[in-house]
This record gives sequence, C-alpha cells and structure tokens, in this order.
Amino acid sequence: MVKLIGLGLGLVTAGLAVLLSPGPGEAVLCEAQLAPRLQARLAQPPLDRADLGMVLQTLARPGQPQRTLYSRQGDRRFTPASSLKLLTTAAALDRLGPDYRIRTSVYGRLGPGGVAELRLVGRGDPTLGQPQIDQLAAQLAAAEVTRVSRWILDDRYFSGPALNPTWEWEDLQYAYAAPVNGLILNRNALSLSLTPGGIGQPLTLTWPGSVFPPDWPLVNQTTTVAPGGLPQPLILTRQLGSPDLYLQGSLTIEAGPRQIELAVLDPSLGFQQALALALEARGLQVEAPVTRPGADLGVAADIELASLLSPPLRDWLGAANRDSHNLSAEVLLKTLGVTQGPPEGTDASQRGTQVIKTTLATLGVDTSPLYLVDGSGLSRHNLVTPRALVETLQAMAQHPQARVFQDSLAIAGVSGTLRQRFQPGPLAGRLQGKSGALTGNVALAGYLQPPHYPPLVFSVLINHAQEPAGELRHHLDDILELVGQLSQGC
Repeated sequence: MVKLIGLGLGLVTAGLAVLLSPGPGEAVLCEAQLAPRLQARLAQPPLDRADLGMVLQTLARPGQPQRTLYSRQGDRRFTPASSLKLLTTAAALDRLGPDYRIRTSVYGRLGPGGVAELRLVGRGDPTLGQPQIDQLAAQLAAAEVTRVSRWILDDRYFSGPALNPTWEWEDLQYAYAAPVNGLILNRNALSLSLTPGGIGQPLTLTWPGSVFPPDWPLVNQTTTVAPGGLPQPLILTRQLGSPDLYLQGSLTIEAGPRQIELAVLDPSLGFQQALALALEARGLQVEAPVTRPGADLGVAADIELASLLSPPLRDWLGAANRDSHNLSAEVLLKTLGVTQGPPEGTDASQRGTQVIKTTLATLGVDTSPLYLVDGSGLSRHNLVTPRALVETLQAMAQHPQARVFQDSLAIAGVSGTLRQRFQPGPLAGRLQGKSGALTGNVALAGYLQPPHYPPLVFSVLINHAQEPAGELRHHLDDILELVGQLSQGC
C-alpha cells in the first residue's frame, strides 16, 4: 500500500514536520555528493547522446527563499511535451479561479404549436457527455418545444481553427489531437473496437458505446494472421486533401479485442445529432435542416430555452494535469484567450498564449525565453526552459490556490500518468508532477519529498533522443530516485 505524503505547498503534514534519520543500509546522499553523482549518471548512455536540461531547487518557504541544488542547461529552451500543461493550468487557475464554469446554451423562439428554431451555442465545456445531452433535451421538452424546424450550429465562440496548425498530420486522426471547438461531446472522441476475424480476413470493426455510430469513410486494410504470426502495428492514416481514413495493421487470430480512440471529424454536428436523438426519445419531432451561421445568424434567437453549466474548474483541472488530457488543456488556453486576452487578433489560441505569458510574468516567472503555440504541449514548436517550469511550480506553491493546483497533479505510484512509475520504491506517494512525452522527448516536473530531506521542486527535460519513450522514462526516473536519496545534516 502506498502511503501518500504531503508535498509541501504550505501543506506539509505532521509526518513531514520531523525528517527521520536514514535506517541501517538505507541509501544516503549528501548535498556535496549530489552534483558529482548526477554528472556521472548523465554521462552514461543513452543520456550522454541526448539534450538534457534540469533544475532542482528546495521548495521556498516564508522567510526561506529557495536554493538551487543543481542546474544543467536550466536556461536553455527545450520542447516540453505535456509538461507545458503546468504553465497553462497555472495561468488558468490564477486568471479564471477555481470556481469558473463554462456555459452551454440552446437559444430559440417558440412559434405556434411549440415549433422552434434552435441555435446551439457551446463555449468549450470539455465535460459534456450523454447525461448532459439528456438534461438539455429534458429542459427543451419542459419549455414546451414540440417540433424543431431548424438547427443552427453556432460554434464560433473560439475564434480561429479547431485544430492547431502546428500539430503534426499523423496525430490528427487520434483522440489526443481532437478538434477543440465550442460544442464538445464525449471529449470529441470515439472508440473503435477491432476484433480478429478469420485467418486472412480483415479485422471486425465496431463502435462500442456510440449513441450515433459515425458514417465515416473508413477503409479497412487490416488482416487477421495465424497463431504465432507476427502482428503489425495498428495505425490510422489519411491522405492530404482526402477525408478517407485508412486503418492498417494486423492481429493474430487468438488476440483479444483492441481499441483505438479516434478524433471526431465534425464534433458540432455530432453534438446536434446526439441532442436530436434525445429529443426524439421524448416524442419531439426533429426533422429539420442543419445550418451554420455566417455573420448573420438568420434567426431571432434571443431566448435561452435550455442551458448547462460545467463543474467548477477545480473539479476538472486534474484532467489536464493528472491525466494529461490535451483537449482540456486546449480549452483552458482558448478560454483564456476569449475571456482574458487582448482585443486585437482573431485566433483564441494565440491570444491565450499571450495571457499565459503575461500571467506567469506577474507571478515571478521569467517568460522571455518562452515560445508557446498551444496549451497542451502536443506541438513540437513549443519551447520552454527547465527554469521556467520550476519557477511556475514555486509560484504556485505560494499561490492562494496552491492546494487546488497540487491536487490536480499526478502522484507517483498512485494516480494519473504517474500511476505505474516509481512503484515499488521510496518515491511512491512522495512525488507529484506533470509528465510529458513526444517522439524523442520526455519530461517530468513537479514536487518531490525525499524521506530525509526538505521538499524539492524539479524539472527534467530530455530532447533529441533516439530511444523509445519507455526507456527514456526509466532513465529519468533513475535520476529522480537518486535525488530522493538526499539526506539532511550529513
């Protein structure tokens, strides 16, 4: 059983008030030994061939400023991968507050006999699922709507493209790169289940749990191979300029089902279709054309007939940090751009990156080296310094919302993207942070409570490596387990 340890932020538990002495045979690392040991570790393959940046500091306390225990290329710019979400969520928590909610509205005006033209207006709530669609349908029925004569999908709340133009083409088919628009349902993702067929036959494709199975141009080029055969990876591709999706790869006939999470191609239309089905289930007539507004909405839609509020931000901030959900982070970025950004400019994401830099600068972070293009870290164009990540973590440790921020992070050996890491081991339950991974790049930044040393703040970024992410994570974890051996007073 993993024992959870408070990681500072002014919230140190009684168990950390007194640092225990190391037990017999327990590894001990004195401060003077730290830098030489780290240098020796980083000089070994494969880290010697990669670019690595690291900053390690003591956690600042009132009257006790932080001390830098180790820095390697701390001011150099690196691709941060998903560790970038620390910057996005810190700015969002500071500017929006923990109780911020996102409103989804259905506007319309009832005509004779309960006939209505409905305009769906989403503002990017990433938490909506079928239960919320049912709530909207129930509200519309209670408003005495009997027939929908026209649907207008008003998905213009987030200005600019729904897909970040710097994301890579090969990512766009998958749910982790789903479009970020105003009308979001089920995280704009669909599950595709693949089951072996007969030997030499294509895999069987189904859409489990889908209320409205998509009619997508999906070309099934998969194969079922004989027992003991060599299966090929399952991949999705799309040709430039074509909507067709190609599914390739193979499974052996004895293999169990596999699941792929796909990005929804037209999420606002999917939202409308799900609401139409929910209305039909209540006996309403919904045979109506679907349009998308231009400059003129074309309908007097000044009455809100139904609405939903998202849970407060504190309740879903962990989706971005703990679970590294890209769409949630991108919603925060665009929301910052729309609600807090400069009036000039038409792209919500670009305005949001300006808000992030301005906000972090007011918190004491040196943002001059930062180059931000999205909120999730999926783009390989982002550039962040290890020091900026540590400065953000230090600032949030002193922030009025320190507990909310800390609670949104993954816990080593316990939750989120760190659930399978540092376990078993001395750091399980003693490290909270945000991981990141792109091809050739891994990252981890957060708070660390060694058993025999005061709380620490760290960031480690590894770029331009050739090894798989799993292998790089293993080496990164070794570095932090070495740091975790620090002992006070030796």
